[in-house]
Amino acid sequence: MKKLATAAVLLLLGAAGLFNGIALVSDPQGGTLGLRVDMLPDWHTWDYRYAGAFVLLALGIAPLVCAAAVIVDVAGSRVFAGVVGTVAIGWAVWQWVVLEVWAPRAFLGLVVIGAVLVLGALDSVRHRSENR
Repeated sequence: MKKLATAAVLLLLGAAGLFNGIALVSDPQGGTLGLRVDMLPDWHTWDYRYAGAFVLLALGIAPLVCAAAVIVDVAGSRVFAGVVGTVAIGWAVWQWVVLEVWAPRAFLGLVVIGAVLVLGALDSVRHRSENR
């Protein structure tokens, strides 16, 4: 059950990451997602292209690869899922603190998904150490 839950959460994150990442890379002005470049802080002089590439890779492709690894029981895949969860939480914090973006529903989703993945990874490590 834990394996399926972890894979489902990763698939959800990966699908959202693919959608948002492709949208930002293909439309660096952010219009596809209802964003504008002038929403970024003054020091941020570029568009959404680099953020989109990060989202596409770290929150789109990586979770999908990890989900496949969890499904086929690759050793350490649940720990890698925890790393993906940490990245999701870090991305939410980065957007809020550094980019000064305020999107509470998006932050809540990323933090909840990230926490589920991190807690699952910790449970996996704890379970593995108990069985040694």
